[in-house]
Amino acid sequence: MSRIAIGGFLHETNTFVPALTTWEAFAQDGAWPGAMEGEAIFTRLAGLNLGISGFMDEATLRGHELLPLAWAMAQPSGTVERATFERGCEAILKPLRGARVDAVFIELHGAMVAEGFDDAEAELLRRVREVVGPDVPILGTLDLHANVARELAEGANMLTSYRTYPHTDWGLTGKRAAQLFDRVMAWGPRPGKAYRQAPFLVPVTTGCTFTEPSGSLYAMIPAIEAETGAALSLNMGFPPADIPDVGPTVIAYAADQASADRAADRLFEALLAAEGGFARHRKLPVGEAVAHAIAAAARASKPIVVADTQDNPGAGSPSNTTGLILELLAQGARGALVGIVHDPAAAAAAHAAGLGGSVARLGGGGTGPGQQPAEGPWTVTALSDGRFAGTAPMLRSDTVEMGPTAVLAKEGVEVLVATIRQQPIHRETFSHIGRDPRAAKILGLKSSAHFRAGFQEIAEEVVVCLAPGENPEDPEALPFTRIRPGVRRRPAW
Repeated sequence: MSRIAIGGFLHETNTFVPALTTWEAFAQDGAWPGAMEGEAIFTRLAGLNLGISGFMDEATLRGHELLPLAWAMAQPSGTVERATFERGCEAILKPLRGARVDAVFIELHGAMVAEGFDDAEAELLRRVREVVGPDVPILGTLDLHANVARELAEGANMLTSYRTYPHTDWGLTGKRAAQLFDRVMAWGPRPGKAYRQAPFLVPVTTGCTFTEPSGSLYAMIPAIEAETGAALSLNMGFPPADIPDVGPTVIAYAADQASADRAADRLFEALLAAEGGFARHRKLPVGEAVAHAIAAAARASKPIVVADTQDNPGAGSPSNTTGLILELLAQGARGALVGIVHDPAAAAAAHAAGLGGSVARLGGGGTGPGQQPAEGPWTVTALSDGRFAGTAPMLRSDTVEMGPTAVLAKEGVEVLVATIRQQPIHRETFSHIGRDPRAAKILGLKSSAHFRAGFQEIAEEVVVCLAPGENPEDPEALPFTRIRPGVRRRPAW
């Protein structure tokens, strides 16, 4: 039996979002619990589909003793404020100082950028290493969208990444880390480590494992691991990050350098060969997407899902743009249901007006693309406190918090507005407030791929829509200034 310290500090940073991410974003309950320390990790995170939860379950089953440190995760947003980063690091490091541990497990995202640190999680691991010394293994989990710098890959004895997008294997990845623990201990303090960095970026939507070539690439990993004995990961990267080490990477850990290199090279060669497959994906401008959805809905028995990817809060966007809503109204769509629009003011106005009342406008009001408010009057057709149990396999949770929530209707289009920003991952997002998403003709979702965990099976068809928003689907449109030389900003044919 080993004594393993456990914790986590996660953020997916869109550096093109101007506002800094503060501690309040990590502390707030929402799609997952807010920041916590110590024993609360055991009670509040038990059973959730998180890396640390899966690790706890498996490590406990294997008889290990766990020392809880701290855990915090915020919705994707702008660069993490320096004081917030320091607070999160110190929450993990303080109980670790002076503790006797045989290993450390840290749940990471892999795409956190903080003021002063392009790879903030590599800096966190550096500080953990300072505390525990060179001989205590550090292992952890990464998101599939990690932007992995060499320093991050080499700062741990083993990192293993999600293999599905939507991230339905989030918890399973933590479980896999615990299953690999004995192997990591046997490798000793200096295992073989391999790092490969792709010369192109992959749009977020194109990396979805429901589609090709992404699905086949991830399906290769178990066989390569079985042949080489390595722990192997493919990270698709998170494009809206203006840092040198943005983009896809392959990382591998093994008992010796030759095995790590062999595993990494096999997968990296396949990734390079798949570049043309990534380039073939086509997304529809908003007008074309809505026209297609209306025509398809007329003959469909299930909803036509329209993914409003450029206003995806899961990529740091505000989730309040109105381009898709205005286009649905302009083209006379009927039976359309759209969400989640992050509009605390509209939600508050709806609750003040009551059922049957009206709200003057919704969405927009900020700066940037798609910020024209959708003028009303909008009729209040449903109200809730925004609290429900979510059952989608990516983020099953006894309690999801959206804050005061309302459904507003106008001319055949209904829009769900909420107070706490997040993606529509669960069908209960709508059904808890009396709207069955299966009954919609057109279902507009502010998400790039995570919605598929809860909505793919009820969809007749999924259309990826390019309405105006802060998260350009095409990385070529991002105003990079610091990306490393020679990187193709989108895949080439």
